[in-house]
Amino acid sequence: MNLKGKKIYLASGWFNDNQAQRLSKAEEVLRNMGFDVFSPREHQFKEYVYNTQPWRDVVFKNDVDHVKDADLIFAIYDETDSGTMFEIGLAYSIGKPIFVFHEKEEYCNLMITESLQAYFKTWEEVQNYDWTTCPLIRFEGEVE
Repeated sequence: MNLKGKKIYLASGWFNDNQAQRLSKAEEVLRNMGFDVFSPREHQFKEYVYNTQPWRDVVFKNDVDHVKDADLIFAIYDETDSGTMFEIGLAYSIGKPIFVFHEKEEYCNLMITESLQAYFKTWEEVQNYDWTTCPLIRFEGEVE
């Protein structure tokens, strides 16, 4: 499975400063590595009134369509976000490889650890990963 330069769906919350900073870093690192990154934060449909039903409908459909269209899912697991967990579950259910970045906490949910292709704790690990062969890198630690 050669994923170098492929389409990434970047699943992450961005609802506080820490999440937003981590997401910005992920967007930068993955794009600099040559990936075609879809980050939902960048596609909020400003022509719709935020949080109205038409806005919800178009954002939901767009995000789901991009998960389906992506070659892989890269999820930031720190400060877990329910939307990110939905996107991971959807990706798994349709056979997309899932890559998880988790630099802060020491434990991880069993449903995430057993669905992923690779688990990263640092950006250096992401950059040094062999995206052409995509070896399995399991989470090692406590699950909840």
